[in-house]
Amino acid sequence: MIRITIKYICFIWLSSLLLISCDDDILEQTDPNRISTSSFWTNLDETNSTLTATYATMFDHYILNLVEESWRSDMGWPGFGRPTPDNGQGRTYYYKTYTNSDNSIQKKWEGLYQGISRANQTINGLMGLEGEVDQEEWELQMAQARFFRGLFHFYLHTSFNNGNIIIRDKVPVTEDDFNKGVSPSAEVIEFFRADLEYAYKNLPARYQNLSGDQGRVTAGAAATILGTSFLYEKEYAKALTLFNDVIDNPDYGYKLVDANVLFTIHGEFNAESIFEIPYNVIHRPELNQWNELSQTNRYGFLFTGVTTSMPAWIQYKYKTEPMDTLDERNYYIDSTEGRKLRNVPLRASQMVTLIEDEQTLYYLNDNVSENMKKGARGWGFGHMKKYSNHDHLENEDDNPEGTWNSGKNVTVNRLAEVYLMRAECLIQTGNVAGALADINKIRERWGLQLLGPAMDSNHTYDEVVYTEESLMNHLMYVEKPLELSNEGHSIRWTDLRRWGIIKENFDRLASEVYYAVPYNFTRLDGSKGWNDASVVMGPEPAKYELLVDFEYDLTAQNYNPEQHDYLPIPLSEITSNSNID
Repeated sequence: MIRITIKYICFIWLSSLLLISCDDDILEQTDPNRISTSSFWTNLDETNSTLTATYATMFDHYILNLVEESWRSDMGWPGFGRPTPDNGQGRTYYYKTYTNSDNSIQKKWEGLYQGISRANQTINGLMGLEGEVDQEEWELQMAQARFFRGLFHFYLHTSFNNGNIIIRDKVPVTEDDFNKGVSPSAEVIEFFRADLEYAYKNLPARYQNLSGDQGRVTAGAAATILGTSFLYEKEYAKALTLFNDVIDNPDYGYKLVDANVLFTIHGEFNAESIFEIPYNVIHRPELNQWNELSQTNRYGFLFTGVTTSMPAWIQYKYKTEPMDTLDERNYYIDSTEGRKLRNVPLRASQMVTLIEDEQTLYYLNDNVSENMKKGARGWGFGHMKKYSNHDHLENEDDNPEGTWNSGKNVTVNRLAEVYLMRAECLIQTGNVAGALADINKIRERWGLQLLGPAMDSNHTYDEVVYTEESLMNHLMYVEKPLELSNEGHSIRWTDLRRWGIIKENFDRLASEVYYAVPYNFTRLDGSKGWNDASVVMGPEPAKYELLVDFEYDLTAQNYNPEQHDYLPIPLSEITSNSNID
């Protein structure tokens, strides 16, 4: 009860959004019978209400498009049926046949600009109050508003039209304001960085009211996004300065948490979290799962039901990561055979479902193996666990508001991502030893074999002498995709694109062959079970249930960098904006 109380205190200020119905159209019109931009904001409570609406933009699933991005990159299989995907929308992303009329592309564009509109309304209101109200609170609200305006422009720049997007720097009033054309990528970068730099300088490292202000953005969040923007443009020195601050500055209090804390409801707002969306099942229960004002999320169902499952490559990678045999966490006691090595590594157990995972409790009623059945949850093609409620419910159907309405938080940015981004900067600037140290810090957390020559006798190492090229390959194809699978804002696709390996990656995956083979397992109660769900790679086994040689074949054929590297400007914007060609 204590954890639940603390979590939901931060929603008291969010509820004001729902009471005032902060409608952008109302705030942008001059009808004397309506609230206008010149009359609404008379004090900081009113600007804070609009700021709250800006925060609430993150509830919109289309902002991150996590499921669509899993299909678009190499992180998700559309549906569960094989060899033909049975999720129609997913097929368009997986096979790269989407167009500018796609609904999720349009909704993402509109959602981001709605957030920008709310941020601009807040900024406009604050500018009218400058010098007349408490300066400290004024600066704090302004820093938060500019953080989000910068963040949403950064997301748009990362996602759409080669970075050439519309800069919305004020509340539109005239027709020309609404029908604004796109700006070159360089101008967009300059604009959103100015906002993020302002936020970085003016946001606190931490808030004094840890419960009431839980979930508000900090200087660490601004530094993370700003540093990411420098990394994306290969400005490694500037990115390093910011990443060093996030990792090493004790004022933030960030640290890597224990393996069993991540992605659990009891681990929400933990010390590793930098930016987190605080979903809940308390507020606005009358809204259904398709209403983007709802404060519940659909991910518990989408990532564990029939919508998306794991491709063979990532499942195989997860379960074959070598464990550190000197780490006691990697062992369990078998009732008949005594001390044995776990079937799958801790990172796999915490993030995904694997049929071999007999040592991990799943949905409070049995191990992962027993809970994985044929059909939607079978054939060994497991699911992401990150967004499911397996850690505190017996079934997704036990969600208070129904299967589709999860109140579990979604972490957008966390410290492990910053470590890996800093490692990339170190590799690109010739510091392989520093990069190995950052990567190994994360691997040590998961009880995985460490990389490089042995540095101590307390861990096992792979004894490989890494070069800049070989360590970068490990980062691109193993460490970052496994640590951050289906997290954040378009991390995997953006990485593949900026590394210039989209085509190479799809061709490689298309050429790989896997097999689904029978698997025998023992339940937690000691009884025996059977399922034909284990995915293996290598020589053709004597017996197998499914030959997996079809993944990414059409994807590799259909991929066209000019069409697919960035999402297109939506057709709805083109038809409504006279300055968009």
